[in-house]
Amino acid sequence: MSWIFRSFLAVGIACAGAAAKADTIVETSTVTGSFISEYDNALAPLQFVKFCMNYGAECEPDAAGQQALPAGERARDMLREVNRAVNDAITPTQKPTSPLLARWTVSPDAGDCNDYAVTKRHRLIEMGWPKSALRLAVVRTDSGQGHLVLVVRLNDGDVVLDNLSSSVRSWNTAGYQWISMQSGSNPRFWVAIGEHGEHLRASRLASLRTPS
Repeated sequence: MSWIFRSFLAVGIACAGAAAKADTIVETSTVTGSFISEYDNALAPLQFVKFCMNYGAECEPDAAGQQALPAGERARDMLREVNRAVNDAITPTQKPTSPLLARWTVSPDAGDCNDYAVTKRHRLIEMGWPKSALRLAVVRTDSGQGHLVLVVRLNDGDVVLDNLSSSVRSWNTAGYQWISMQSGSNPRFWVAIGEHGEHLRASRLASLRTPS
């Protein structure tokens, strides 16, 4: 799997506020048609590359005939259940942030934002959700700190499962700057998203138009 290391950037994610497991944010319904904008391919965090080496099945594309998304309120009930159960099951703790030392772990007794996110994704996969709808995403908080969340793509919009919130929220009410996210076509690859992705594409196109 050495090709993976040549393909991805070593990016560290220092989780925001590892001590918060739940809050009092009111549940926000998804805005119909509210999906995160995706742009060019992006380099994945090195910790993710290591995660794929340790948990290979988590990073394989969906098998042919993969089960479809649960429908309507049942889907939201399942997401709320998983979000709260994992937030309660993992004790928040600070872990090394160096990409060479950090490790994302499924279902640890204690962990940081990365462990919460990959555990929620793992549980939903076990429940039959398609991997293409379960996408890890790197964001920045208001304070500029890196953070990892799980984005779930429902039929009517993207929602966020987050260890800093007991609620399942629409992505555009979470208050984050969106940086990059797993590709829906292949979970090993990532794409730039949101305004960050838009600016990167604009810069790239401008450089192509600049005379040499």
